[in-house]
Amino acid sequence: MAVTVRAESRDGSLLILAELRPEQRGFHLYSLTLPNGGVDGIGIPTRIRTEGSLRATGPATTDAKPRALRPAGLDVSLPVYEDGPVTLELPVRRVEGTDSARVFLTYGACSETAGCLPPVRDHEVPLQLGSAG
Repeated sequence: MAVTVRAESRDGSLLILAELRPEQRGFHLYSLTLPNGGVDGIGIPTRIRTEGSLRATGPATTDAKPRALRPAGLDVSLPVYEDGPVTLELPVRRVEGTDSARVFLTYGACSETAGCLPPVRDHEVPLQLGSAG
């Protein structure tokens, strides 16, 4: 999974934008709506959080199109996103401190025919804010 993270000011608000792009054909990123324990213990929900000089002011969202995926050999339907990159948007505010923050991403991906990739938990991405906020 390729991951890029940046801060962006939009309409007076500060957002963290995290793009997650499956690098293997046919793999789909798990949805933000996947329950914390997965479905029957299968799957890991996509999550984003910050530490350092940023605090979330609302939940993460995406405009990626959801769909149900039924992996071969498993009797479950998993909420994932359509093919292609998925951009998460997390509204944040700056707090006093340094111009650096850390963004943590938790994610996984599954395919209908090639199984599921190992989950990634709390992948840390350092972020220099500069004048972004």
